Amino acid sequence: MMQHIEQERLRFEQQRRLIYRIAGVLGVLAILYAQCINFIDPSSSYAYRAIYALNHIAFAGVCIAVVWMLGRQHIPIDRIERLMLVIFIVQSLGFNGIVPAIFLPSPSAMLIDAIGDDIWFLLIICVLAVHLYDVRRGALIAASVFLVSFGIVMIQLARWRLIGVDAANSQQVISIYLMAGALLGFLIVLSAYRAQAERLRTGYELMIHMAYTDTLTGLPNRRRLYEELRRLIGMADRYGQEFCVCLFDIDHFKQLNDQHGHLVGDQVLCALAQTVPSHLRTVDHFGRWGGEEFAILLPQTSLSDAQMALDRVRMALQAINLADVPTITASFGVAEYLPGDTSESILHRADQSMYLAKTTGRNRIVVDGDVEAGLRYAHR
Repeated sequence: MMQHIEQERLRFEQQRRLIYRIAGVLGVLAILYAQCINFIDPSSSYAYRAIYALNHIAFAGVCIAVVWMLGRQHIPIDRIERLMLVIFIVQSLGFNGIVPAIFLPSPSAMLIDAIGDDIWFLLIICVLAVHLYDVRRGALIAASVFLVSFGIVMIQLARWRLIGVDAANSQQVISIYLMAGALLGFLIVLSAYRAQAERLRTGYELMIHMAYTDTLTGLPNRRRLYEELRRLIGMADRYGQEFCVCLFDIDHFKQLNDQHGHLVGDQVLCALAQTVPSHLRTVDHFGRWGGEEFAILLPQTSLSDAQMALDRVRMALQAINLADVPTITASFGVAEYLPGDTSESILHRADQSMYLAKTTGRNRIVVDGDVEAGLRYAHR
């Protein structure tokens, strides 16, 4: 499960990098367009246009730098995102808040500026804040930036009213910011619900993983194998699909634990858990039954095919090479599904076959209690 989670994390990170790089390129194009508009706008003062020209150059340079950093895998993406958040906050408060409030001549110009980019910067800040931090901290950052921006706008509108500047568009400006505030609040609430849902989903997946996975080896445990066995029985009863069940036990495992210690015994179990799957099909089910005992479920497999497959597993166990550990062998018992079998009856037959394999020489495969069949697959 941990490997799957890590793969998902890496895949999500690559998607984020790609999306940010596309956004960065589009951002540079948007800045160039904004600079063209700023250059040809005759209503703006020379000082206003000069300040924004410098800002556009700097902002475009930052966007290009961010796109470059996103292509460097060794630079953590969280660090880049935090840098982007700081840049957007500075841009929003400085060049979408303070500078327009000082240089714009009227509420109508402020209305155009708010619709053009102020609100979009605030939304981007909100999304980044709630993504990078927990909901409470992200909401605090987003709300603080919004309130400061809104405060700057309200102060300028009040100043214009005091000096008698036409304030016909003041209500529209206030309405836009209030709607943006409502949208920010909605995004924060949505993020809180999403975070809660993610916590519940993660907790549920962890609970399922712990319930169905052996802690030491990471293999499916007995509970999981029981469910798969009942499913195979249902498929066999409905469609007549044959399958076999194998139980096998490591030979002289107690003696190995007594002589070398439980840590070495655990190493043997883990080595076995890593070795066996590579000698089985992807449709087979392999797990730890308990202690030094393991189980293999072989769907759509006849008894003769199961014997050949298990003999490959038996020889693979002997090839495991661990320091200070003698050759690892195991005794196998295999049973084929018969009409009317229950999970208990087929497991009982496989267990009896495994017991015969252990009592008649070990390191062999015995089929349904047939000692002669077991001897044919004895170690050579």
